[in-house]
Amino acid sequence: MRPTIEYIEKRFDEYNSQMFGGHLPRIPIKLSDARTFLGQFVSKIRTLPDGSREYYDFELRISTRISLPQRTIDDTIIHEMIHYFIHYNHLPDRTPHGPIFRSIMNGINASYGRNITISHRITPEEKSEAISRPIWHIIAVMHFNSPTKKIGIKVLPRNAQKVIAYCNHVSRSPEIDRIELYLHNDPYFNRYPTSATLRYHATTHSDLMPHLCGARLLTIHADTLAYAK
Repeated sequence: MRPTIEYIEKRFDEYNSQMFGGHLPRIPIKLSDARTFLGQFVSKIRTLPDGSREYYDFELRISTRISLPQRTIDDTIIHEMIHYFIHYNHLPDRTPHGPIFRSIMNGINASYGRNITISHRITPEEKSEAISRPIWHIIAVMHFNSPTKKIGIKVLPRNAQKVIAYCNHVSRSPEIDRIELYLHNDPYFNRYPTSATLRYHATTHSDLMPHLCGARLLTIHADTLAYAK
């Protein structure tokens, strides 16, 4: 199925009452034709005079590009509502899918028999689309100098000079231990926007590594990209 605004609003109200105590105000809901995500919670952020940060202008986006089972759509809606709950209540999670998110997710799965995950599992429909229309990505994996061994990923434009400029800029940060570059067409990476901005997406080794199986490792040599030997 492909959900409508009315369907998402109905499910939002239902799950808000069941799982979030009815405390989440309605927010704008938009349908998207994006292939890079199934669901997305977005907000703006501003710094207050006391130095604290405030989130505002919340919005929920659901992609209708692919027809999916109703249960998958509902799990996607709940996933994004967890993000909304964390931001709305100013909960200090360390990463987008940090301990607080995982705790809420696991509680909902156990209590309501859901199958919400950190990263959406590729459906047969998505696999079929990926086979017929493979998309090759250059993926930067950033390893941080951190006790948590956190990592970040960035899907970069397929332009050698932009990739090199991005890596040179980011690698100057004292927070970065190393950057690895990969070329891959796993449909998992279709959900991430392609850009050369400095923003990255936080993830974990266990979530990311299964999707890098079969990827080609790239190196930067003499201002060009080459396959690692």
